[in-house]
Amino acid sequence: MRLALDHTDPVHVAIIADPQIVDAYSYNQSGLLLRLTEFFTDIYMRKSYTALQQLQQPPTIIFLGDLMDGGREWTHTDWIKEYQRFLLLFVNRKPKSTRVYHMAGNHDIGIGNTIVQNALQRFHEYVGPTNQILEIGGHQIILLDTLTLESDNKDVRKSTQQTIDWLQTERTEMQPKPRILFTHVPMWRPPNTNCGPLRQTPYAMLSRSGYQFRDQLFQNTTELLLNAIQPHAVFSGDDHDTCTISHVIPSTNKMVTEYTIGAFGWASGVPIASYALLTLYPRSSNNTSFVVQNFVKRTLIIMKDVAKVGVPTFVACILYFYTV
Repeated sequence: MRLALDHTDPVHVAIIADPQIVDAYSYNQSGLLLRLTEFFTDIYMRKSYTALQQLQQPPTIIFLGDLMDGGREWTHTDWIKEYQRFLLLFVNRKPKSTRVYHMAGNHDIGIGNTIVQNALQRFHEYVGPTNQILEIGGHQIILLDTLTLESDNKDVRKSTQQTIDWLQTERTEMQPKPRILFTHVPMWRPPNTNCGPLRQTPYAMLSRSGYQFRDQLFQNTTELLLNAIQPHAVFSGDDHDTCTISHVIPSTNKMVTEYTIGAFGWASGVPIASYALLTLYPRSSNNTSFVVQNFVKRTLIIMKDVAKVGVPTFVACILYFYTV
């Protein structure tokens, strides 16, 4: 899918990673404890998303995947209920002027050879295509489903492979606009690569794999994407923490920066929630100009603040956040 959204003025793109709304698959919780966890985390994200729209007024918002925690596990009926809950939390306040795009994450559809095909089909039907090429602010914005790309099933990876082939052909036959690549899973990097000063956890991004997850794309997948697409920047999620590193495009030896955006919710294993704001400046097809702002800050009172403000004040704030 290709959609043109060009402007002559700078264009803001808000980037949200891993909202991963808490559900029965999150923390082995049930009953009242699960309801309370959902209640507080839902309030946080709903109000934070409203504040983001009011403060930044971005004409484009991109979700980097993992919309739900147990999206790939739910029966169809239960998934519909959870998706309706997601839509109530993330309401587009200006639908006439703001476009919102949702990528799939491994919690939504699985990854590689463990892709859940009915979950993938459901995502396509209700949420949207998992591969999209947008033209925004003089740049080509590529939302690429790298989860299916690493499947050995050619039918599963067909759409993503065709997208990459088209991008590679366009690059060799034409002079495309500067490209910015979005992938749910971060690209491969050498062990212990420093993630920069905004990272909240004390360790580098790990390279693990397990049930329906992988911390990084394979090295050969990373090199394939860099060579075929030759992006000017890469955005990723999944890790839940912020990470900014540089890659070398093997075929050109040019440097490209990857920005991994921290999770939007506060129940994601890092102390402070995050989002990013990408500002695109339209220029000629041979140049790119953009600014990335990583917002790593607490936007609402969270659970550890109870001791600081007292229970009555905390409860009053929560009721205000929930009802306003």
